[in-house]
Amino acid sequence: MLDLNFSYAQCVANSERVSWRLDDVMPLDAEVDLSRPLLPAALAAQGDLIWLTEREQLVLNHLAGNAYLNLFQFVEEFILCTVVEHAQGELFGDHENIRALVRFADEEIKHQQLFKRFRVAFDRAFGRPHKVLENAAEVAEIVLSKSPIGVMLVILHIELMTQDHYTQSVKGNDDIDPFFALLLEKHWLEESQHARIDALELDKLASQASPEQIAQGFRDYLDLLAAFDGLLAAQAKMDLETFAEATGRALSDDENETLCAAQLAGYRRTFLVAGLRSPQFVRWTRAMRPAHTDELESSAARWSA
Repeated sequence: MLDLNFSYAQCVANSERVSWRLDDVMPLDAEVDLSRPLLPAALAAQGDLIWLTEREQLVLNHLAGNAYLNLFQFVEEFILCTVVEHAQGELFGDHENIRALVRFADEEIKHQQLFKRFRVAFDRAFGRPHKVLENAAEVAEIVLSKSPIGVMLVILHIELMTQDHYTQSVKGNDDIDPFFALLLEKHWLEESQHARIDALELDKLASQASPEQIAQGFRDYLDLLAAFDGLLAAQAKMDLETFAEATGRALSDDENETLCAAQLAGYRRTFLVAGLRSPQFVRWTRAMRPAHTDELESSAARWSA
């Protein structure tokens, strides 16, 4: 159903070629330099914030950068569960498929450990704990209650989005912290193979599904994005709490609303719109169900407004 020119065996070979060790990239005693921005402007708060001082804008960027990695650690909880389920479904089947999925799961665990270590190092450098989303297991349970196609669409969305973030905004960007950029590069190297495996798994699911099951998968996908939007709004509010504590600035109600809206707009553009408008995602979802193309773009337009 999908026009795919790669295989599970190729994904494994590529992953082995770019593999890296957690302790080499993020040792337990790693230090985070907060003298420079972590996120590029395209992935940070969206809006006119010139009324903030340079230091305050930098603090807001640092909070968004830490939350950015934590949000990946957060969603990788249900990605890991899904990949393990798919690997179990391949038992007594194609060994290359099993090998690719097991390696995928192992790398997702490594990524979670990477981002957890960064969070600890960030709080140490920042001088106080940054409030971030914590209930990953509860959210994973909700996500996994949806249809397999809906869940796999969300996972493909996330991992293609990751590719675009790195290639379009991070790679070669000399304005952001080099160590943070290195973490995103290492994540991208392995996620680029994960996205291909996602597409192969989605193609299998779609080829065995009825038109109604595919339609339900798209409905579940959009429902899950809407639920994730609520989590992004919660993170934006937590960022503002930590921002006020770190800067000592008392914001007026209007300033608080403006700042929260800017932070949420950045998260929406980064985690929702970027995935919905990823060229590969658009091409593959159009091949699966052309009738949903306009609906997906409408959602992207609403979240980017």
